[in-house]
Order: sequence, then C-alpha cells, then structure tokens
Amino acid sequence: MNRKTKKWIKGIGITLGSMLMLIVILAIVFNQIVFRLLLGIGSMDVYYGNNERGNQIMNYALSKIKNPDGETYHSISVQNTKNGNYDLAISDLEKAYELNPEEASAYYGWVLLYYYHDYERALEILNVHDAFTPNYPDAPVGEDIHYLKGLAQMQLGQYKEAINEFDSYITYIDSTSDEVYVDVYTFVQKGRCLTQLGQLTAAEHAYRKALKYYDKCTEAYYYLGLTQIEMNQRDSACVNFDKALNLIKKGYKSSDTYVEYFHEVYQMQIERSIDRNCR
Repeated sequence: MNRKTKKWIKGIGITLGSMLMLIVILAIVFNQIVFRLLLGIGSMDVYYGNNERGNQIMNYALSKIKNPDGETYHSISVQNTKNGNYDLAISDLEKAYELNPEEASAYYGWVLLYYYHDYERALEILNVHDAFTPNYPDAPVGEDIHYLKGLAQMQLGQYKEAINEFDSYITYIDSTSDEVYVDVYTFVQKGRCLTQLGQLTAAEHAYRKALKYYDKCTEAYYYLGLTQIEMNQRDSACVNFDKALNLIKKGYKSSDTYVEYFHEVYQMQIERSIDRNCR
C-alpha cells in the first residue's frame, strides 16, 4: 500500500469517526429536547386538571434530563402550586432553592407567605433574597420586598417590625418618585398594625392616606370604621361601614384568583359589623 493510499484511508477514518461522534451528540441532544418537550406536555396535563397523569409524565421526563437546573424544578412547582398539589410543589421548590437560591428565593418567599402561610420561613427566605441585592428595590412576583416582609411580620404579631418594613417601602417610593405610587394597601396594613398597638389616631391617619390615593378602597373604609368603633366614634364608623358596603356591592374589592389577601374583606363581614354597631 503506497503512501497516498494510506493517507486517503486515514482521512476516511477520521471523517467516519467525526460523523459517528456527531451522530452520538445529535442523538443525546435530540433525546434531551424530547424529554424537555415531554416535561412541557406533563405540565399542560396538570394545568388541565390531570394531576396524577401529568405528574407521572413530568417525573419520567425529569428522570431522563441530565442535570436539571433550578428553573426546571421551579416551573414544575408553579403549576402544582396553582392546582393545590402543595406537597409536590414544595418539594420541587426546595430543590430549585438549593440549586440556585439567588434566583429561587424571590418566588419561594412569596409562595410561602401567600400559599403555605409559613410566615417564619417566608420571612427567613425573603431576608435571604433581600440580602443578595441590599441596594436594590427587589419586587418578588411584582410586590415590594419590604411590603412582603411586613406582611409576614404582621401575621407573626410583630407589629412594630412590620410597620418599619411598610415605612421602608413608603419612604423609598416617596424619595425616588412620589408617594402616590405606593400600593395603597400598604397604608391599610400599616393602619391595622397601628390599631393592634393601640395607636388609633395614627391608624386612622394611615387609612385616610390610603383613601387619599384611592377613594374606592373598600378595605380602608371598613378597617377605618373598626378603628373608629374603638375610638368611640360610632357615628363616623357607621358612615364608613356604609361606604364600604356600597363599594363592595359595586365590585370594588381586592381579590386574587389563587390566594386570599391578608386585608381581604367580604360583604357579609361588613354587614355583620353594621348590624352589631349601627342598628
């Protein structure tokens, strides 16, 4: 065999080896794409209420995906949370947090607060998230980090600390733009905390601040009325209860499809306060 033939055979061998390697790589990549698509199919199945089958599909796909990242576990958790499969959702969310705490902590703290009502753990995770960007106004799931921490502390009965967090949010917005852009329910929550501390005049001021920026805030009128009852201002309280009742009948009510807000009030609740205090 001459030198030219050997060189030609060697070239063929290298080409075939490269092609084989490419086929192997493509097969691996293709399989991973298929499993990712399968994961999406399982998620959609859960979305349409087929919880058991959808989770079986997702778990199978997940077992075949190489080194799933935190975002993968996070996406699985979100759909199960929305469907009320909390035992499954929290497990995947914890894995997402372990893999990437900086990314997962925002949603994790928020969902612990609103869905699981684990206020101590929520506050812990929210503090972790806030520490990653100490000079940046974080907003997990669109809500200010200080507002969320204040909610957790309020539910834990830490009213002074909650007020400090609400004030941090209010002060920041006021200093960077204008107080008018503060979520009005921050003033409502602050008022509720002040009421718990017996600071009734300050609480009344907080509720009126909410109404200054949103004059159809049913919740502000209702909680203002409750505070005025404690202040022996029954006539004023009844006027505000009536305003709250008229507004809620017209559909002015803070609510969400998936969770109950901590300040949320209901028509029957307002009517009961009117019956008890005004008739």
